Amino acid sequence: MSSRHYHASRAAAAQQHQAQQDAAVAQALEIARESPDGASDPTVSKILDVALSQIWGKVEAQPDAYVMTRDEFAVFNFFQHRFQGNTTAVKARKRYWDHARA
Repeated sequence: MSSRHYHASRAAAAQQHQAQQDAAVAQALEIARESPDGASDPTVSKILDVALSQIWGKVEAQPDAYVMTRDEFAVFNFFQHRFQGNTTAVKARKRYWDHARA
């Protein structure tokens, strides 16, 4: 296998893995929103907590510039109660809406 083919295969596998993760997060968010007990399900909770941690890491890495994707914002918004009074979170939310309206 050539080096180029190897790297292309790895990139394709990484994209597929990310797509699977994104689908799992979207499904977990739907369960949490639709079911009264959904957010307390340990599997749903873990998936969403990991996703929120990754999103918040991106925001903290670029606190004045990072614009969340629509899917990231959906997760972030679900947990907005965790960020009450946090100016970085307020700015991130504003950037998302400013960008979405543009």
